[in-house]
This record gives sequence, structure tokens and C-alpha cells, in this order.
Amino acid sequence: MNKIMSLILILCTTTLLAQRNWKTETSKNGKVIVKSEITNTEKGKIIHYIAETTTDISLEKAAEYLRDSNTHKNFLENTQESKEVQKITNDNWITYYYFDAPWPMPNSDAVQEFKLSKTNNSLTVSGISKPNAYKGSKVKRMNNYDISYHFEKLENQKTKLTITATFTPVSSVPKFLLKSWFPKGPAAIANKLITGISQQ
Repeated sequence: MNKIMSLILILCTTTLLAQRNWKTETSKNGKVIVKSEITNTEKGKIIHYIAETTTDISLEKAAEYLRDSNTHKNFLENTQESKEVQKITNDNWITYYYFDAPWPMPNSDAVQEFKLSKTNNSLTVSGISKPNAYKGSKVKRMNNYDISYHFEKLENQKTKLTITATFTPVSSVPKFLLKSWFPKGPAAIANKLITGISQQ
């Protein structure tokens, strides 16, 4: 039953992503393709992005690196703190983030429950927003912040990395910040993640 539900979830997610009006850009070095869409709702802007690139890293090293919540602050932008606050199983844990946002954005935090799944040819580490799973702080908490890191071995011995994220900032984001963040923001996250995995 769990496999059936997982398949249904993947199909639904794929369908929703395909329906988006993506803007596609490439990083300055030409190595990262970034798709983005910003939707306006009554609760504020929802930012969606997908960053894709290829690398030489192994699935084993990627799994080891992402299991350590302390490393997440090294590749996620403006993240001052990242720490595991609850270990459910070796492949299931809860992570707390504190974001030191650039002016004029306020600082914020977030809580995500991560699940890791691995096959011989792929690795997926998915974080789903769990705002009530850890005590609050003096800053506003992001109630909508989901992200997944998917690694897939290719026939040429390379590894394809796909980062998919959806989040709602805790306050209105100035247009100049949003405009300047794509594609360099998601591309930097992908590049820093690869660098961190390679250097461990």
C-alpha cells in the first residue's frame, strides 16, 4: 500500500509541475538550468523553482552529507543555523532552520521533516514543512517550505541532481530581490551542495 501511495504522490506532483508556467534560465557558467514560477495568493507570493545539473558525486556521499542537518546551512542561502531536532529513524528526521535574510526582509525560521529513500540508481531526500514540530523563536516561521533533492545515476556515469522547492516568504518580497535571485540563487544552492558533498 505504501508503494502505491508513493507512486500516486509522484504522479500527482509530476502533473502539477508540468502544468506550471515555468520561466527557464541558465546559470552564468551554463551548468545549471533553473525553472521558476511565482504565483500570487491571498497569503502572499508562492515561489516555485527547479534547479537541474550534472555532477560526478556518488549517491552514498550525497546521502551521508544530507543526513547531517548541520551541513544544510553551508549550501542554503542566508541560512545561519541548521540542526537536527528530532531523529525518527536513520532515514527520517526533523530539521530546524534559522534564516538571516538580507534587508529589507525580516529574519525567519522553518521546520521540515525529512525522509530519505535510495535505490541502486537514485537517491531522494525530501523535506516537508512541519511548522509545529519544534518550538518557536522570536522570528516569524515559514509555514510553507517544501524541498527535495533527487540524485539519479546516468548511463555516462554522471549523476543528475534535481532540486525542487516551493516556499512562501514570511513577508512581501521586493520585486528587485525576486528578479535578481533567479537563476543565480537556486544555481548557487545546487553548486554549493555539490561542492559540500565532494569535499566531505
